[in-house]
Amino acid sequence: NADLALYAAKDGGRGRFRFFSNEFLEAAKDRRILEEDLRDALAKNELEMHYQPIVCTKSETVIGVEALIRWNHPERGPISPGLFIPIAEEANLIEPIGQFALRRACEDAASWPGELRVAVNVSPIQFGNEALPEIVEAALLATDLKPNRLELEITEGVFLSDSSETDAMFASLKNLGVRLALDDFGTGYSSLGYLRSAPFDKIKIDQSFVRGATEPGSRNGAIIAAIVALAEAVGMDTTAEGIESLDQLDLVRKLNVSHIQGYVYSKAVEHEVLCKMLEAGDWMIEPSGPARQRDERQSVYRRATAIHEDHCYQVIVRNISLTGALMEGLVDVPLGTRFVIDLGDGQIAVATVRRSEGIQQGIEFDERLVSDGSGGLCTRHRVSQYMLSLAGLSPEAVNIAVAPTGKGKGRTKSLPTFKVAKEWNTAQSYEQAA
Repeated sequence: NADLALYAAKDGGRGRFRFFSNEFLEAAKDRRILEEDLRDALAKNELEMHYQPIVCTKSETVIGVEALIRWNHPERGPISPGLFIPIAEEANLIEPIGQFALRRACEDAASWPGELRVAVNVSPIQFGNEALPEIVEAALLATDLKPNRLELEITEGVFLSDSSETDAMFASLKNLGVRLALDDFGTGYSSLGYLRSAPFDKIKIDQSFVRGATEPGSRNGAIIAAIVALAEAVGMDTTAEGIESLDQLDLVRKLNVSHIQGYVYSKAVEHEVLCKMLEAGDWMIEPSGPARQRDERQSVYRRATAIHEDHCYQVIVRNISLTGALMEGLVDVPLGTRFVIDLGDGQIAVATVRRSEGIQQGIEFDERLVSDGSGGLCTRHRVSQYMLSLAGLSPEAVNIAVAPTGKGKGRTKSLPTFKVAKEWNTAQSYEQAA
């Protein structure tokens, strides 16, 4: 039990502690059951390949696809790769699963018209197997797929043990005629030195650099530009993955990224769907999606205090993201209204109403929230009870830290949520109620 609590603490990050709970025991049992089911999944034909298009930035034509493995459990339904791939690695199942993915992807690609390439992920464990070149060659010969249509995606983790064996493996794979792509570039532990010798054809820009790249003050755009310049200098293509919004698409286009992969063009599709798309010849996709990137939202309900001028109102805040939230409890609030939102425990956020409909207001925080280290979000700074007292406010009366007018000692009037909503619904406007 203590061991389970230890692993739960490690999962939470540095400097964490966890008390044992029966949930940890149930999770461990569930993991063991999944491991046993995964051992049978290959034999029972439960694993299948889906394919996500890779689009040329200039022509918006699909020039290749990435093969992504999926597990359709007979009882639980689809299981996320983020769940079963780590189990496969720990249970020494990644080798047979990786060989299945390689063979199936080559079989499918051989049946496609044209010269569409297929990219297959190779784990560091597979890369460490000296028989990998023979396995790849056998898959190509068995399916009669041209080597230049197969692209092996390799992560920076293979360079942790940088040695002559690593160089020999790259040389053997390259002699087969296959393409090599450096996946998740910039997220590993190695230096740029290996780019001088490793024969990569492409660098894949990790989606962690894409997220937030369009936000004011973000350095991610500069990092992407540097990666593109580096790739061009050594004669490599670039693919930006995880593109989900039109503003992200515009940015990577301006930064001269050569290829794009993400929901803005298409999610991963089944092989049958892919074949239908390829029947018409050149496959072109019109980008679609939200105009701006939206941060992942947490569907949690949280009581809070909304302060406007010298009034405070009890509200409910939900759908919290890094940049905003949905506030409920006030009616017909004008766009642009400024609030100080007290989220409790000294967490104070200044916000502006960007969308208002009935008792719901979409608010945008002036300063982004940050992770609290336990899967939640919190403000970057907290206000102490001492500072609250200096502001002339009573922590026992209302849980707020500053008067939004800046006068320090403002009158506060707490109105029940339902009373405020009822009054505003019947007759009065926001300004009259305030």
